[in-house]
Amino acid sequence: MKSLKNHWWKRWIRRHGCKLAEGPAGLGSRTTLVMEERVEIGALRITPARLEIGAHSYVRSGGHLNLVSSIGRFCSIGSDCYIGQEKNTHPSDWVSTHPFQHEVAALRYDPPQTLTEIGHDVWIGHSAMIMEGVKVGTGAIVGTRALVTQDVPPYAVVVGTPARVVRYRHSPQIIERLLASRWWELETAFLTSLPMDRPEAFLDALEGQNAPQAQYRRIIVRRSGCQEA
Repeated sequence: MKSLKNHWWKRWIRRHGCKLAEGPAGLGSRTTLVMEERVEIGALRITPARLEIGAHSYVRSGGHLNLVSSIGRFCSIGSDCYIGQEKNTHPSDWVSTHPFQHEVAALRYDPPQTLTEIGHDVWIGHSAMIMEGVKVGTGAIVGTRALVTQDVPPYAVVVGTPARVVRYRHSPQIIERLLASRWWELETAFLTSLPMDRPEAFLDALEGQNAPQAQYRRIIVRRSGCQEA
């Protein structure tokens, strides 16, 4: 019965313009997932208390979305990525780091937790890990198997363990203009009518226009079921 119900909700999600490979059953018991249209999520663990994902973003299978509050529009997230990895899962200043101290004793271990935020148009490569509390700026690229422990500036390319900035996708002037344009809020049909392969020409064509704003439906998914936002 649970399997049939989950299958029904998966089809409901499809009809509302999104894909959730494992359906509501793949969410944590206390998770609320809010998706705009055109979001596609593979088979992975999703356990935040609340996660919002913007239109046209996709997440490949095999990963874990944990302490993360938001993923922007037009993000491309590869397989086996871990976003929002907890930092303080074990006490390092107690007698032992083992959980027996607070599982069977009258002690409590409740470390502070901070949420990760992923901007718009972020590309995260296969098997990357982003720690809790990190903010990945709009337009950034996180390389394959990178370990991201610090905030990533907009349009930076980071690689390595720990991840470091190796270059920026564009000049400071183009980055400033791209951020100011907020192009991810515009209709895709309008955007693709512009020279998107030439950022400066794209911005010249965009600036000064009364560009059409995109309107995306949103849905709310919980393990118990789904609804329109």
